[in-house]
Amino acid sequence: MPGKHVHFVPQYASSSATPSPTFSTSTLSTAEPQTPPELGFGSPYHSIPLPGIPTRLHPILAAQPTQTVSYDLTLAPETMRPLSFAIPTDIWEQPAAIPPVPFLDIVCPELPWRITVSPTTKNAKGVTVGDVFTALYRSLRTNVTKQEYALMPSDAHRSVAIEAYNARVSRLPQSMREVERAKGLKRVDFLGKRKHFLGFAPAKGGVSGWTLLVL
Repeated sequence: MPGKHVHFVPQYASSSATPSPTFSTSTLSTAEPQTPPELGFGSPYHSIPLPGIPTRLHPILAAQPTQTVSYDLTLAPETMRPLSFAIPTDIWEQPAAIPPVPFLDIVCPELPWRITVSPTTKNAKGVTVGDVFTALYRSLRTNVTKQEYALMPSDAHRSVAIEAYNARVSRLPQSMREVERAKGLKRVDFLGKRKHFLGFAPAKGGVSGWTLLVL
């Protein structure tokens, strides 16, 4: 069937074709008449550290009982919208964790690989919130190789990815669809319909790092 055809790139293809997202503070501001409390480490809404986990993630990254932002992982980070709280204008420069960490490992049940986040600024004291969302965006925008496609556990999972790929392309303006379709399946398509960011939680089952939660 024509709709089931996907394309792959060579395993070691460069990711330079994926543009780096520019972080616009205006897209993360709120125009509400009443300014809600800022969401930061001093906020009373900051998540309580879990026992045995010495590192506390920034509250915009940590999974919360109430969703703090609306973010579709198929889109660039600047499209993120605040929900419950005002987001500081310097959010991208704030540390991703307290105490600061030199890297963060991210895992996700829907993804057969690990994402490692490192500081993008020279002499940085640790990973920032901007580093996390940039790394997540770039990794998920990477083209899927045949080897990665073969890692999917079943044909049903592959069908979900292909459906997500077709849906993602169809949401684009008509003039952009064929260009994007030719780029092929991307890692974000492995998420299927579960493409909304819910935050990170400590990984379980003896796995180190943080689990990306999606809805």
